[in-house]
Amino acid sequence: MRSRLLVGLGLSGILLGFMLGRAHAQTDKPKVMVVIEEKVAGVFGTTGWEVVGQAESTLAERFMAAGFPVVDPQTVRRNIPRDKALRLLEGDDRAAAVAGLQFGAQLVITGTAISKNAGGKILGTNMQSLQATVQVKAVRSDDARIIATHTAQEAQAHIDEVQGGVLAIQKASREVADALIADILQGTAKRHVTGGAQEITLIISGLVSYRHLMAVRSFLERGLDGVQGVQQRQFTQGSAELSLGYAGTAQGIADTLALQKFTGFRLEPTNVTPNRVDLRAVLDK
Repeated sequence: MRSRLLVGLGLSGILLGFMLGRAHAQTDKPKVMVVIEEKVAGVFGTTGWEVVGQAESTLAERFMAAGFPVVDPQTVRRNIPRDKALRLLEGDDRAAAVAGLQFGAQLVITGTAISKNAGGKILGTNMQSLQATVQVKAVRSDDARIIATHTAQEAQAHIDEVQGGVLAIQKASREVADALIADILQGTAKRHVTGGAQEITLIISGLVSYRHLMAVRSFLERGLDGVQGVQQRQFTQGSAELSLGYAGTAQGIADTLALQKFTGFRLEPTNVTPNRVDLRAVLDK
């Protein structure tokens, strides 16, 4: 009886550990926004274009199936200003980052999806070969950094150019979505297993002296466990940008800096995201 109880407790512990690990992995998954410029060429033998939404919907479905929270693409389309949408679709990474923050997304998946006739009729039939190319990249919203890019090409035989093009785009979109998901999950898992450092950006405003920045930099390099390197990217008119290699979280850095007493000033966090901390220098009275 006792052995059965122990076995039961052991299995329960394993199951609980699995459930907690799964829950932890799900909470680590960033919220995703998908915006793709999509065109199907040669509609019904013409040289026109028809805009569909197959790439966006397929990418969103694949990310949701993998456990990622996803912003509804239709909501994005309805609410994003046209000028911002054009910059985003033209590949402006900073515009993508700003749009992601607007909708609470940590990652923005953006790119192009195009299909066209690959060479007319097939062997004298009415069937046509449609070729699709989907190019996407994943941009972090908090620092506008590209973390992954993928391209896929797929072909589809169909009697209808539009339907064939849509199906080809769907196949290519599945391929790039799965590749992006694998890259994102692999990077997250690697940090958890190895305790490896991630890159975190610190933006500090309100500095009245370069010596204040030197004091912050010195503390990060010598007084904060887990820091594996500090790089000063810029210092302009009282604002500085630092890049940290850190085996910890941005929240941990923000908490530590908020409690740290520097000579003549303190740092007040104003914005904290998984990869970025914004701080304001406040002078002692």
